[in-house]
Amino acid sequence: MRELSIFALEMEDLNLDIFNLLDNQPEPARGSMLVAKPTVEDFCFKRSVTILVDHDNEEGSMGVMVNKPTRFTLNEIEPEIECNEPLPLYLGGPVGTNMLFFLHTLGTEVIPDSVQLAPGVFFGGDFEVMKMYLESGDPVTSKVKFIIGYSGWAKAQLESELERHDWAVLKDNAAELIFKTPDDLVWDQAVKGFGDQYRMWRTWPDDVSLN
Repeated sequence: MRELSIFALEMEDLNLDIFNLLDNQPEPARGSMLVAKPTVEDFCFKRSVTILVDHDNEEGSMGVMVNKPTRFTLNEIEPEIECNEPLPLYLGGPVGTNMLFFLHTLGTEVIPDSVQLAPGVFFGGDFEVMKMYLESGDPVTSKVKFIIGYSGWAKAQLESELERHDWAVLKDNAAELIFKTPDDLVWDQAVKGFGDQYRMWRTWPDDVSLN
């Protein structure tokens, strides 16, 4: 039993040494990407990348994950939309899974009332106009991503998780990651964007027990 306790303490120390972030994290803001630490085991957030839709230290935060495709398509939940391309549905988070959101590159001139989160990344907007765009035959691949559910943080909750090093904050390359990177490579490419000091994140196995 004592040997197991020592081993557990050694693994805890190893985790602190490898995964705690030595560089100062930028302040999260609308459009920031939250990249999960590889030791986060929560089924929903494991190796997830989340873009913040809103962040307020007093009111809390909201974001949607961008690399968690479900087995459903948009047409299966909105059969009245006639789109010439199958659009996969993504899981945005564990909250409000009966709610539909969308990210796009089309901008406010095409989709009124959308909100720019980052260069080339827009959130929401006039859904009826989006439906017309989907039915027009114009390309949607790499331009539109539909999402069910969202991720939410109460006041100071996200700050607490950042202090615990559950997330690294990425400020750049959101459009490339969301719309042009294959889903199974989004997390790895996001981590790569932090630089060589994060190389251990990328080589950490999905399931340590298999090693």
